[in-house]
Amino acid sequence: MIMDNFMYEKIIEIIVYVIQQVKQNKSLNELNVEELQKKGYSNSEISTALSWLIDKSEITERLFPSPDASNNESFRVLHDTEKDLFTKDAWGELISMKELGIISNENIEMLIDRSSIMGFQQIDAQQVKLFVANAVFNTYLMNPGSRYMLRGNDAIN
Repeated sequence: MIMDNFMYEKIIEIIVYVIQQVKQNKSLNELNVEELQKKGYSNSEISTALSWLIDKSEITERLFPSPDASNNESFRVLHDTEKDLFTKDAWGELISMKELGIISNENIEMLIDRSSIMGFQQIDAQQVKLFVANAVFNTYLMNPGSRYMLRGNDAIN
């Protein structure tokens, strides 16, 4: 199954939603799939997002760190010319996805570098979601045996 950019973005939105729910001390069993369906997400998109989360062990480690783990990772501060590259909403999306553990500082650096090289005038939140989806899923596609690509009638048991 080949996903288009819009489906990638929707899956990233679901992943963000689920991680936010888990961070609020909800288990995956308590996740209200009907709420996601009411927001317009298909069963295939929901299943794909959940499968990705289950299969991605480093996300789980970030969500449930050991008590003695400390966050030593710094966050990127933009200089003046880089600030003009992002809308406020776009930078907010990046910060949110970084804090949720979906992307890393390296991903942010890559986005800044690519955007500068390609001559983007300004990046909006939608473009950030597309970049994050491509970064997440293109990296993921390189992992043989990954199971995140589901057909429309597949489900996670």
